[in-house]
Amino acid sequence: MTNFPAVLFDNGDTLFYKPQPYSAIVSLAASLDVTIDEQVAMEAYAQVRLAKRAITDQDLIFGRNRSKDGHRLYYTTCFAPLDDVAVGLADLFYTQFKTNAETMIPYPDTEPTLRALAEVDVMIGIVSNTGWNIRQGYDLNGLSGFISSFVLSFEHGVAKPDRRIWDIACADLDVDPRRVLMVGNNLQADSGAIQVGATTLLLPEVVRGDRRGLEAVLRLVGTDVPQELQAA
Repeated sequence: MTNFPAVLFDNGDTLFYKPQPYSAIVSLAASLDVTIDEQVAMEAYAQVRLAKRAITDQDLIFGRNRSKDGHRLYYTTCFAPLDDVAVGLADLFYTQFKTNAETMIPYPDTEPTLRALAEVDVMIGIVSNTGWNIRQGYDLNGLSGFISSFVLSFEHGVAKPDRRIWDIACADLDVDPRRVLMVGNNLQADSGAIQVGATTLLLPEVVRGDRRGLEAVLRLVGTDVPQELQAA
């Protein structure tokens, strides 16, 4: 018997990461007949980061993970500086990079960890603040078969750290929240699971593409860590 009958995972920066955006900006600009180099792309994305920090409209911020339209509005507002590079680039970047399953890259230890949990009949749920159907990324990477439940914020109109999203996830799996392990990376959002009594593991930041440290999940669950995850 394992210590937890179910594990809930955050998605972005927990199981999957995004590639650097610069080459995508270059190629998407080219599709709009605008030629730029990666340096220009880096400078443009620096303006995106500034635009994101400058947003103070609380309705815009609050709504970004609670509906599909709110998500698009928030992020295309952030991406607006890209339109200075090529008209239409902000919207194209949203559809072809931000919400594209092909830009969801699993960490090297994601598949082995999910597989090890499934092999001991631990249920796996995804609890994600998002505005699009990330299930497509799991399908594309052959991981959907491990997942028993997806609770995506925009489909329920509620987002982390609101405890209601974990109430929904635990009800989906028919498990007592106090017997659940929640795994995430964001102190503000993912620690909300504590409100429902879930044991909560917050992973530290890692270099993009490195192993995520998910063997810690298997140790907490009380199951064997595969040899491939024990290697240095």
